[in-house]
Amino acid sequence: MQLTPVIAVHLSAALGALALGPVALWARRSRAQHPRLHRAFGYAWVTLIAATAVSALFIRNSELALLAGFSLIHLLIPFTLGLLVLAIWFVARGDITGHRKTMQGLYFGACVGAGVGALLPGRYLGNLVWGQWLGLLSPSRIPSRDNHMVALILSNTPSWVWGLLVALLAVGWSKTRSRRVSLTRITLLPLGLGGFSLYGMVSAFGASAAVLGGWLMAMLLAQWVVTQLPQPAGVRYDAANRQFQLPGSWVPMALIMGIFLTRYAVGVALAMSPELKADGLFTVVIASLYGVFSGIFAGRAMRLLRLAARPGVATTPALPRHLKESAATTYTGRLNARINRLVQQARGQMALQRDPW
Repeated sequence: MQLTPVIAVHLSAALGALALGPVALWARRSRAQHPRLHRAFGYAWVTLIAATAVSALFIRNSELALLAGFSLIHLLIPFTLGLLVLAIWFVARGDITGHRKTMQGLYFGACVGAGVGALLPGRYLGNLVWGQWLGLLSPSRIPSRDNHMVALILSNTPSWVWGLLVALLAVGWSKTRSRRVSLTRITLLPLGLGGFSLYGMVSAFGASAAVLGGWLMAMLLAQWVVTQLPQPAGVRYDAANRQFQLPGSWVPMALIMGIFLTRYAVGVALAMSPELKADGLFTVVIASLYGVFSGIFAGRAMRLLRLAARPGVATTPALPRHLKESAATTYTGRLNARINRLVQQARGQMALQRDPW
């Protein structure tokens, strides 16, 4: 088995999910929780593990195959996708315990368990590690290496792509800090990135009914799921100035990079394997992935617009504990001082009534 673009995408996504998973789990299980970090790494991890499962559909090994090129490890594909849907359903219902347990099982089953299976001798990664790197397998079991593939891909990448990457990184970085945003700007980012993903999909696969339908259905589903989630803490809407006060978040950065990397990986895959363009399953899956990214952005914007329509329910930033205690102490002191003044005034009036002279 050669290092094809699909295998490269699969390995990259799997290694990324393996690395990001502990951070997402730690951000919620640590003594000092970090909900923003958890959401950012959680979105990125879900994207990577979904890309890992989907790309595995196109990786088949005739030597270990049981049916049509699929082996036992391919049973993890429906397991992974099913648990992802279940975890999203749990968090949409507010069942945080169920969501946490599902994600923990998914990480250790789909990442750690699948990683052990992928290291078996005879599989590409197993041959690479045990044979090519450690020299523990015979040369007949070692896949041929192509050391120039990455350099070839990078050298043939147009220069404007790197400029676009820098611009997208700047946009994502600007979202990591607290900021005030107008109603108009709230809608610009989802529209721009939605158009970017739609253009990338149509330019790669055309505007067929299957491609557009997969993109639209995935976008609507992702948008509905996001709108069911609670508003992030610290979001406020100033009705007088028609502006939102938004806390910094790494989620937009993760989504922006997800769209860019998907478009880049698809371009490389089609350049190296043009026959993938005629693969109906591949085109629908990639179109659906584009739709998920667009739907998440649209859902986040719709939550904010819904908040603007009901400014009375806007949330305010939670004060740190020391500020809460300071505010409580100040309020209690003022209240006690006012009560003391009222008591003194009442005592003075009673004294005048007893002895008016």
